[in-house]
Amino acid sequence: MPLPSPVKPRRRALHREIPHAFLAGLVLAALAVMVPVPARADDDLPPRVGRVAEVGGELFLAPQDAPDQWVAIGLNYPVATGDNLWVGHEGRAEIDIGGSQFRLAGDTSLHVSRLDDRNFALYVAQGRVILRVRVLEPGETSVVDTPNTRIALTRPGLYRIEVTEDRQHTQLAVREGEAIVDTGTAVQQVLPGQGATLDGAAPQYAQLHNGVPTDGFDTWSANRDRRFDRNRVNSPVSRQMVGAADLDEYGSWDTAPEYGAVWYPANVANDWAPYRDGYWTEVGVWGPTWVDAAPWGYAPFHYGRWAHIRGRWGWCPGGYVARPVWAPALVGWVGGPGWRVSGGLGAPVYGWVPLGWGEAYHPRWKGCSDGCWARYNKPYAVNNAVRGSAPPPRYANATLPGGITAVPGAAFARRQPVQSSRVAISDGARASATVAAAPIIQPDNRQARGVRPGNGTPVPASTLYTESPPQRRTAAPVGALPGQGGSVAVPAPVRNTPAVPAPVATVPIAKPRPVYTKPSVSTDTQPPGKREPQPLPVIPPGSSVPVAVPPAAVDVKPRIQTVPQPIAVTPSVAPSGLYGQGGVAPPRTATPAMREPRTVPTMPAPGVPANVSPAAAPAAQQAPVAPASRVPPGAPVAAPPGGQPHETPKAEKPTAPATRVPVEVPAK
Repeated sequence: MPLPSPVKPRRRALHREIPHAFLAGLVLAALAVMVPVPARADDDLPPRVGRVAEVGGELFLAPQDAPDQWVAIGLNYPVATGDNLWVGHEGRAEIDIGGSQFRLAGDTSLHVSRLDDRNFALYVAQGRVILRVRVLEPGETSVVDTPNTRIALTRPGLYRIEVTEDRQHTQLAVREGEAIVDTGTAVQQVLPGQGATLDGAAPQYAQLHNGVPTDGFDTWSANRDRRFDRNRVNSPVSRQMVGAADLDEYGSWDTAPEYGAVWYPANVANDWAPYRDGYWTEVGVWGPTWVDAAPWGYAPFHYGRWAHIRGRWGWCPGGYVARPVWAPALVGWVGGPGWRVSGGLGAPVYGWVPLGWGEAYHPRWKGCSDGCWARYNKPYAVNNAVRGSAPPPRYANATLPGGITAVPGAAFARRQPVQSSRVAISDGARASATVAAAPIIQPDNRQARGVRPGNGTPVPASTLYTESPPQRRTAAPVGALPGQGGSVAVPAPVRNTPAVPAPVATVPIAKPRPVYTKPSVSTDTQPPGKREPQPLPVIPPGSSVPVAVPPAAVDVKPRIQTVPQPIAVTPSVAPSGLYGQGGVAPPRTATPAMREPRTVPTMPAPGVPANVSPAAAPAAQQAPVAPASRVPPGAPVAAPPGGQPHETPKAEKPTAPATRVPVEVPAK
């Protein structure tokens, strides 16, 4: 069964007038990210597969090639590209994909449109989803599509997305991180503590607002985050290994000279053995896939090797790998129709053995490239010379206690638990077990009772997921960001393509915002209220400009304050203890790349009126100034021609001449 084909990237036309210099920079940036990256072999399967990490209530899965076949799934069930997920009413579920987790509330329907080692994309047809993005390295993408928009998650953080049942409204809340909302005609940036609302089948822009409310779903998600962070204290494996967060809670780590780090499960029976408490199923083209029943039973059965050390089984993750590759089950198969155990039962009996240290894993599917094979075996001291050779005549763990677990061939159908159908293996039968091919496992196509489209169940999201965006009526300008002069529309991340570049964030254009203060002595000839704004001189980036600096002994206020101010973001308010002490997320400021250096005008020399241009400053300095006559306090003074009388300005102390020092203006 082939994997679903990647969806073609949808093309968008973003119309906006951009300055030529800035447009040139954007074109160069776009060309940089569009450089093709080397792709892995065409036949290599995605090396990352998620799992059901927590489930409450009912959770159903339907593959993309059979969307009308909803099957109930539970803990540790694999979730791969093309799967449809639906959570029943009042249910909840968490899907762990290694570097991130996404959580589903009741009545949520979504489609995993892409999941591999670099790209993650969801299509949320309806319901509420919370995404915790923990790792987002350069070159990785994390995208969420809804019926009326696309949301690119450009930074690690915490995001909540809600889609109404009629698929006409999308709400986004950014608690941590940063998101880019793309409606097809506008691209808008959403910062921490902000929310965005998009209404209608083809919204022209997103309505931004500050503050994001919380409910019980957020509280449950926050508790899951605390548990995840608490369990990753002593783990020596990569954060992108799916299921590794549960190991610290259910076992302990040790070291062995031959294997390095070794993890031992706690609170297991004395005769416990790996690959025994669970069932087999068929997942896509991967073939027989093991689903363990233990809450920690994912990472030890899809990565690494098992070894029998000092009378107990230990899991060896091998050398550190930043992006470990997922396997359906790391076992070797034995038995078959010729096994003498099969003759005693009158039916074929198949057994499996956990692969030991140094034993190669041979993928069942065809076309695994050399790089694919090396990722499966190199971290576990496998000799490269065995590449392409047949499996060994006997597996190392086959003679150990509990090394072989066997069931009749009929037990592989309909996901029957192994413990209830396990066959006892004598020492003689264990010694006569020969290596065999993996059995054929028929997929479980039993439709869950009462779960079918049109019977209170939503239509599978994959059937609503289209390649082209909704038709747009007219082009609309990009909405301005709070506190900014605007934003520049840049290409959105491409959906569902193998080589997807990192999303390019919206570039805000900050306007200079000088703060005016009242001068010590007013020499303006215009009356108050009718003063014309004076143009500010343009200072080239990186140049030095003279700025008047008064002596330390004289208190003179400058006319213009030019200290750069960070873009303040309203913190999100949550119930006490939800996201930290006091429930208030710390305020965040924009990164240095989001700030514009402010224009620093030349300060007027002492005695030069503020409304006199710099070119006329020498003439103004030579013009005599008539001495001011004494006027009784409070007495009105004569109004200037065409103006109104105003109060007499208060006398100020004479100021000392200011010195000029060069000040460097930071380059953009």
